[in-house]
Amino acid sequence: MRRASLFAPLLLIGLGALFLARNVYPDLRLLDYLAKYWPFLLILWGVLRLGEILYWGATRQPFPRTGISGGEWGLVVLLCFIGVTLHTVMGFSTWFPNRFRLGGLDMFGESFDYPIAGNKPTSKTPHVLIESFSGNARIIGMDSQEVKVTGRKTIRSLDQNGADRANEEAAFEITGSPDQVVIRTNQNRAGGPRSVSEEIEILVPKGASIEAHGEARGRSGDFDIHDVDGTVTITSDNSGVRLENIGGETRLDLRTSDIVRAVNLKGSLDLKGRGGDIDLENISGPVSINGFYSGMLQFHNLSKTVHFVGPQTEFFAERIPGQVRMPLNDFTGTNLVGPIRLTTRSRDVQISDFTNSLEISADRADIELRPGTLPLSKIDVHTRIAGDITLALPAASKFNLTASTGAGEVEDSFGGPVKVDQSGRGGTMRGSNGGPELNLRTERGRMTVRTASPDEPPLEPHDGEGRRFKIPGIPPVPPVPPLPPKTIDQ
Repeated sequence: MRRASLFAPLLLIGLGALFLARNVYPDLRLLDYLAKYWPFLLILWGVLRLGEILYWGATRQPFPRTGISGGEWGLVVLLCFIGVTLHTVMGFSTWFPNRFRLGGLDMFGESFDYPIAGNKPTSKTPHVLIESFSGNARIIGMDSQEVKVTGRKTIRSLDQNGADRANEEAAFEITGSPDQVVIRTNQNRAGGPRSVSEEIEILVPKGASIEAHGEARGRSGDFDIHDVDGTVTITSDNSGVRLENIGGETRLDLRTSDIVRAVNLKGSLDLKGRGGDIDLENISGPVSINGFYSGMLQFHNLSKTVHFVGPQTEFFAERIPGQVRMPLNDFTGTNLVGPIRLTTRSRDVQISDFTNSLEISADRADIELRPGTLPLSKIDVHTRIAGDITLALPAASKFNLTASTGAGEVEDSFGGPVKVDQSGRGGTMRGSNGGPELNLRTERGRMTVRTASPDEPPLEPHDGEGRRFKIPGIPPVPPVPPLPPKTIDQ
């Protein structure tokens, strides 16, 4: 015999009482209570069912075949789904993001703006720390002894009251001493389903050092810093970075970035993380890059050592007076100073006008080389699986050449001391007239040694099917105008 449970009537009574209380007291935060305490419904249900079973046992009544019916299990699943969803949407959960974004846009709520303004007197060389920042920050070095902040705070909330509470919780602060200034946006203090971001402009003394930490939740935004003589350190989960006219060392640790652009840096650059495009130009100190970058990488006029380490490519050069361009499947360099070392899996390589030694190791890659001015230096190139190798030498070159292919044709148009031996599936070229070692080896592919023409144009990237194209530099981002203050009725 099937017995009805007391839970369903009690659940109806409880929900009715809650909604009645909400109607009588409009300020009652009913959803907050439901989001936080919904598991008590499951506990109450279990206690009632246990009490019923104990009562049936004490009165010697027969037990039902199943403790909970299939319909009741369906209600349990529905309650859990609704409770977890409320708990997440209302911002109490750390299991799931409390913001829902699609294509970089928040899906729920509306935006409310609040003005930001503050200043603090400083020394000529203060250390400026920006804590837990989410949004866009433009930092400019000026001839002054003051840190001045202007801009606006944008809060996305379901209603005005929630935005006002978040504005109070995430109050802007500028504190510290003349030598150590701390800018706190306190965005991580805003509770509930509310996101806080900021658009700010920070004017600092020209001799300042900048340290910024991007907020871990959601989109952190961009940092645009220029005309600062001190060091720059940025740590962020998700930020684009644009730097110009930086006097000290620069350290960037970016978990995700759409672009890193640095122009006119007097110190070193240390970049770690993942992202899209990198554009570096006129950097006087050493450059070190470690991470995965899937966009266009461009290096122009780098005066000291350059070391790039990625999951499929590692590149080192003593300096780059010319340029290097690295699309996802291509490496093109012009006017490089070695020693140069390049290790890659499947990136086609074209290098022209290079000096000093060159070493290339690849799995699958077509390689084309044109050394620069004489005398030549040591060249060692090897494709381990497959790829064509072409070496174009100046007419008066001195060398000791060994070039071979395991399966493919060998072609010599240089002449002179070079001798060709085509045998079986592969072939070898050898020749010596008193110069450095030139060792070329491909396991499968065509091997070509020819005379370079002085009128040949610089090598350019191609689209993977032999069609060459020029890739323009990434233009600088235009300045962001100061944001007008807004008056918000609290």
